[in-house]
Amino acid sequence: MMPHKIFFSLISVFIICTSGCTMPIQEKQDDEYLGCEPGEKINDEEESCSINSENNDNEITLFDNKTESEENTDLTNDEQTTNQTQNEEINNIGTYEGMNVPNFESLVHYYNSTEWSEFELYSQFNKSWNSSQDNLSKWTVLIFISTDCSHCWNAGEYIGQLSEVYKNQTQFFILAVNFSSNNNFNATPEEIVAFQEKNDYFGCYSNTKNCNERPGEPHQFPYIDDRNQSIMYDWDVTGTPAQFIIKPNGIMEWNVYQHRTSNGGDGENFEQALNRIFS
Repeated sequence: MMPHKIFFSLISVFIICTSGCTMPIQEKQDDEYLGCEPGEKINDEEESCSINSENNDNEITLFDNKTESEENTDLTNDEQTTNQTQNEEINNIGTYEGMNVPNFESLVHYYNSTEWSEFELYSQFNKSWNSSQDNLSKWTVLIFISTDCSHCWNAGEYIGQLSEVYKNQTQFFILAVNFSSNNNFNATPEEIVAFQEKNDYFGCYSNTKNCNERPGEPHQFPYIDDRNQSIMYDWDVTGTPAQFIIKPNGIMEWNVYQHRTSNGGDGENFEQALNRIFS
């Protein structure tokens, strides 16, 4: 049965992001992408939200996220890179559709919880899953957002509606990231929880709004901490929001970047993909 079509109209909010964010100027957008986009900081006329990856002082490490490439600290950086590349090639690990998605470990906040818990992505998967024999296992949906990104703010209601429509087939996870070169895009754990649960906390939307004003209902699905951007970089995420749909066995089914017309894709958006996969 076809799920009801959800219509969502993004409210255009314009910002310019260089060393900081000010409003109102135009935010990064192209054919079907509307969102905050981190990139190399170049000059005052840049329209993208910047991450200065070479400035260690800008690194956000309030939580110590770790990925597989960081686990063996006894190896040199070159040795770790070589080992990781060989492992990924052998196991077909990557973020392209049809590949085994990269694992990650971080902290997760569940709705109405008073604390953050340990989380590992691979704990969600059943490697023996077969679509012809098992239609009950849930698919995983990952969405990278920033609590300070205007378009993530406006998408709050839309994301909540989609998670409700597909709650029997999917498990949504939000990965909350920071843009380390932008002081207005650096959320605290309290801000992330407030964005998730619509609590009384001033600091969302580039430090201009109370998080309880976010459109939509509280999000009852988990929020994962990626403020140090380790997962974001491993997954080749270049802006927020960014969505991925993963099969119950850990195989990437849908990567938003492969469907953008600017990348030579077919233009299929997140809602259309969910509708196609689960109709």
